[in-house]
Amino acid sequence: MQNNLDQKMFLNAFNTIIEKGEKEQGFYHLNDVKAWHDYDGYCCYISYNKVEMTLMFHGKYLLDYKNEGLLESFIKKVLQINKGT
Repeated sequence: MQNNLDQKMFLNAFNTIIEKGEKEQGFYHLNDVKAWHDYDGYCCYISYNKVEMTLMFHGKYLLDYKNEGLLESFIKKVLQINKGT
């Protein structure tokens, strides 16, 4: 797992998905990326292509993925959302 990812990048994408995405059954969807949060908003989640990221307070995050290729595609998709494409 990479420990040097900029959490702000993922939080920005999370906010964009929540603001611009379509809500369906408690999840927001934008450009094939899914975002949701727990009931108190303490943990935020982003999921795409079998990669799930949990964003927590104090700059912490968890990543769940099977291989580096999937992680790279997840990061690329988050960057696209942040650029507005």
